[in-house]
Amino acid sequence: MKTLTSIAVLMFTAATPAIALDCEDGFRAFTHAAGETCIPQDPRRIVTLQDQNGLLPLMELGVTPIASAGHITSGGTRFFRRMDGYDTSAVEWIGSYRGVEAEAIAVMEPDLIIASPWPEGAADLYGSIAPVVVIDMFDQPLEDALFQFADVVNRTARAEELQADHQAKADGVREELADLIDTTTISVVTREYDGPGFYSIEPTQAFGAIRRALEPTMTSTEADWSTGRDNKSLEVIAEHAADVMFFVTFDADRGGDSPAFDVFMAEPIVQATPVAQAGQIYVLNGSTMVGSAWGKIENGLDQISAVLLRDDLNRDLVIE
Repeated sequence: MKTLTSIAVLMFTAATPAIALDCEDGFRAFTHAAGETCIPQDPRRIVTLQDQNGLLPLMELGVTPIASAGHITSGGTRFFRRMDGYDTSAVEWIGSYRGVEAEAIAVMEPDLIIASPWPEGAADLYGSIAPVVVIDMFDQPLEDALFQFADVVNRTARAEELQADHQAKADGVREELADLIDTTTISVVTREYDGPGFYSIEPTQAFGAIRRALEPTMTSTEADWSTGRDNKSLEVIAEHAADVMFFVTFDADRGGDSPAFDVFMAEPIVQATPVAQAGQIYVLNGSTMVGSAWGKIENGLDQISAVLLRDDLNRDLVIE
């Protein structure tokens, strides 16, 4: 039986906030997906364990890590994904993003390691080499994740500039559309490569950021931000009726030539929808929107706005 004294101590402990980390000189406490870690105030030797969700956002901010994990094709080719326009020649290759040997990281003598949520356990696996920060770009708005990247490398001002540019472009589209933004209903779907059904695109990553900035009118079945990525039968595709439907492809960066898009469009039940008959199902090249970067958000916004601003759209397919 606990004494009154021990109960009081427990109550005091539970009510007391966690004590902030006491970091040594030259370090600061940083809160991230794996907890709180003392990191260098001015990191100089950064290793990233992901290319499109680690290396990319840092290089967009003007910071070049000394090394990064990347991707290995089935033919054995090694490359850093989604890095078009960035010079990665000075970035050392340390292995596949699916899992990096600790020795490959240790030999780089990093002062900071930046990881994504997958593979799990990066802080435990590599924490003895250098401080590890895990930034989760899937369980929070992408904009928040991008500001976390900026905070880690002291580039918040640059992130604010990039965000302002993105919002200004979205505001420009809204201004040009005027009242049409409220009466032009859109839906956004995708499909597994060989799957029989379809998915509503998740309100995360680039599309989530576009949706927050542009505030388009979504169909009632997609208006809920909490909608999960559940496989749906094509029998309910009519429930996603809209003035404009976007079909997102990710296969081999082929955009409008995507086999997945062609297969979807060939389905009789899809062809029977008013939006298909009006010729207003448009492909979104999702491959250009993959990765944690303001530029990827802008790529998607450019594609969506180019369609919404068309003069020849029938905006009365769905009666509001």
